[in-house]
Amino acid sequence: MPNLTTTIRSATPRELPDLAQFVVDAYSEFSTRLTAGNWATMQDNLRRAIMSSGDGLPLVAEMGGAVGGFVMYYPPGRSDGVLFPREWASIRLLGVSQAMRGRGLGRDLMKECLRRAEADGAATIGLHTSELMDSARAMYERMGFAVVRELERRVGVRYWLFKLDLPSSASEPTSIQEAQ
Repeated sequence: MPNLTTTIRSATPRELPDLAQFVVDAYSEFSTRLTAGNWATMQDNLRRAIMSSGDGLPLVAEMGGAVGGFVMYYPPGRSDGVLFPREWASIRLLGVSQAMRGRGLGRDLMKECLRRAEADGAATIGLHTSELMDSARAMYERMGFAVVRELERRVGVRYWLFKLDLPSSASEPTSIQEAQ
């Protein structure tokens, strides 16, 4: 396999419908672990979250010119105020195409969100994940994220709120742990 460089860029509003389907496809591996009704609800929730992202900044990871990953970054002050305290930066909807997994795209997108959060002066960045997402949870923990609390079940699945405290100044050395 050739050594391809990953490029992280902002998505355009015109790309959002295709990216919503991209994320549904990336999450499709979970369809067999959910009831048909819960999978339909998850698909609707994913599409709606991307299409009505509000103050979120949609980011894509490209490798070899193809979109391989997506994430939504919310700067401090723009988090939802319900799931995440508004003063936190937050990360939502990380998804990597099944064909491009194992190439570091998820880690690269996470590192870009952390870089942006530090540059934006965030003291804390949060995310939530479920019991379905074993690989993602392990990556978050390797990067230093810790569970804050268990959340209400959604689509029949357990979810947790995670957070990572960031350096107090963008000029200080980073304390973000590298994912292996």
